[in-house]
Formats: sequence, structure tokens, C-alpha cells
Amino acid sequence: MTQALNPSVTPLKQSGIRAASARCQELGGINLGQGVCDIPTPQTIQDAATRAMADNHNMYSACEGILPLREKLAEKITNFNGVPVDPKTEVLVTHGSTGAFVSACQTLLQPGDEVVLFEPFYGYHKSILSLLGVGTRATQINLQDFSIDLDELAACITDKTKAILICTPNNPTGKVFSHEELMAIGELAAQYDLWIITDEIYEYITYPGFKHTSMASLAKFKDRTITLSGFSKTFNMTGWRLGYVFGPEEVIGRMALVQDLLYICPSTPLQHALLAAFDMPESYFDEMRAGFLTKRDRVLSVLRDCGFQAGTPQGAYYIMADFSKLGYADDAEAANVLMEEAKIATVTGRSFYMDPAHGKHSLRF
Repeated sequence: MTQALNPSVTPLKQSGIRAASARCQELGGINLGQGVCDIPTPQTIQDAATRAMADNHNMYSACEGILPLREKLAEKITNFNGVPVDPKTEVLVTHGSTGAFVSACQTLLQPGDEVVLFEPFYGYHKSILSLLGVGTRATQINLQDFSIDLDELAACITDKTKAILICTPNNPTGKVFSHEELMAIGELAAQYDLWIITDEIYEYITYPGFKHTSMASLAKFKDRTITLSGFSKTFNMTGWRLGYVFGPEEVIGRMALVQDLLYICPSTPLQHALLAAFDMPESYFDEMRAGFLTKRDRVLSVLRDCGFQAGTPQGAYYIMADFSKLGYADDAEAANVLMEEAKIATVTGRSFYMDPAHGKHSLRF
């Protein structure tokens, strides 16, 4: 064939996260690189999936997702997130939270637009935007105290900017954006008439002293906020690929049409199975947070004992650690030594920055 490929796919390469996981599996190592949780999916939800298939819920669903699941989600979004929503028009079940993000980008953005990210960022957000021809600018999260500079954020906004993207609790830093920070970001978005896209998939994983706040719960910003979330992290089902999104009716309606074209619909039997997730007792979430807190403190203690420097994560299950005092030339060398000599997978810091040099002395655990 002499026909050229689409130029937008030419820069694509395997993510640092995927590469680390693949090599770790080859070595039979310990994967502290990718969030491939090895805690089992709750048995009640697994049993519900089996019943759903036996009951022949195996055909296409509506592109918006089954209404009973959207109704359950609307109750959860109202009670947990503090955002009253209409299940028929403001909630969309998606093909993973990534499917929600892709559909949101296709609906809100076009080539040449720009989105402001908080750096270090989740690499898939940046890569998907680039694939769609959307430019990105970044403002920094301080890795020691997780502070942000609002003046720096404002300086990133240009006449091409169409949205600000927030991940809270944050992958990869563990930062939880505070009510005050969200208010200030929202005021900037209102001033420049920007969309706010929030990825809140780690919303249930917060640590003592920190509370998750949904941007859309701040009433004056609800109409400009698209909130992405999902079930993967909360219920240990990353392979189920089910997420959801809520936002203004006119946006969600268009996103449903985009999803219909790209994915047809989310997995039907698994949607029915997830109805059982809403019967999980509050103790499930308390025990999950307690378990991750124990693991956070253990890993953080070991890293610091080894000479790494790291702020204490406020939520999610990631640690960005600085190894500049350990003598490695860069993140690639440090990750390679850990992988090949200790059989521990991490992700290079460069995977989370526009300029790879900014991640030269850090690894994500």
C-alpha cells in the first residue's frame, strides 16, 4: 500500500503505563505502575452479572444506557455529589469513563481549540485531546504541598481556550481539589466563558482531613460543568469498561448521539449487574478507604526510608515520588533499575508532563 496513514496517529506510541505493565508481566514482578487493582469485584455484583446474562439481557441497550441504572445514578449523584439531575436527560452511561471523555471532547471541542490541564496530568487525557487536534496548555501542581497557582492558571487561558480539565482526586498526584480552589477555578471559567470538564472517578477514595467536592455542586457552575466518573476504581472492575457522565441536557443529549456512533451502547448485561452496586452498605466504602489508607502509609514510609521525597496523597491511590537524591540520571534509568533488579513496575515521570524534562526526577507509584 502506498496510501499514507492519518497524520494524527503518527505520534502515537505505547503509553509508559502500558509499557511498564507489559514488562512487569514478563518478569513476574510487582506492578506498582498501573492501577490494575487486584482486589476482587464484590461477589454480589458478580452474581448479578451472571443473572443478567442468564435472563438474556444480552442485546443492545439504548445508547444512553438502561433507564433503571440512570435512575440509580441520579439518586447517587444527588445524594453523594450534591447535584440534582434528571436521569432521562442529564445522565449518560458510557463505555468507561474514557468513553465519556472522548464523547465529551467530540461534543464540546474542535481542532484548533485548546484545553488547560493541571500538570502532572493523566496521560490519556492529553493524548486523546492531541488525537482530536485539540491543543493543550498546562499549569503546575506543586508535588510537595499540592498547591496550585491561580495566576499561572489564568495566564494559560488564550482566545483559543474552550475548557479547563480537572481530575480530582487526582491521578497521578493524589491531590484533592478544595472547595475554595474549585470556586476560584469556576470564577475563571465564568469570566472567560469556558467549559469545565471534571474527571471524578476516584471520588470515593479520600483520606482523613480531605473531602471530595464536585464542581457541579457549586450551583453557579453546574451549567458549564461536565462530570465524568465510573465504577472501575470503586468496585474493582477496570475490565468492565463502564462509566457515566452528567451535565447540562443539551450537552448530554449530543454526547449520547456521539456515543451511539462510536460505541453503539455500553455493555448491556453489565449495566444490569451494576444495579446491585447501589445496595452496597456504607461499610464497604469505609473499609475500602481504610484499606487504601493503610497501603498509602506503608508505601510512603518505605519510599521515604529509601530516599525518595513525596508529598502525602490526599486521595486516589497514586504517589509521585522524587528520586533526585538517589543518583539516577533520569526517570528512565530509575524505572529500569527498579524493574530489572527489583522487579517492581513504576511509571516514568515524563509520562505526565508536556516537557519530558519536567518529569526527569520523578516516578509514579
